[in-house]
Amino acid sequence: MNCVTIPVKGMNMNAIAKALKGVQGVSGVDIDLWQNIATVTYDETMADEQHLRQVVNHTIHHS
Repeated sequence: MNCVTIPVKGMNMNAIAKALKGVQGVSGVDIDLWQNIATVTYDETMADEQHLRQVVNHTIHHS
C-alpha cells in the first residue's frame, strides 16, 4: 500500500472524499481540515498518484 498527501484547501471536502473513495484500489481517505490535506491510502497495482490528483482536480471543477 502507498500513501499520497494532496492539498485540498478551499475545496468541498465531502465531494473530494467521495470521489477518492470511488477510485478502485483506494482503501482509505483521511481529510485533515486543520492542515487542508487529504491523505489517500491506495494499492499501487490498481491506482497511481497522478490519477488520484486528477480525480481531485476534476472534482474541484465539477462540484
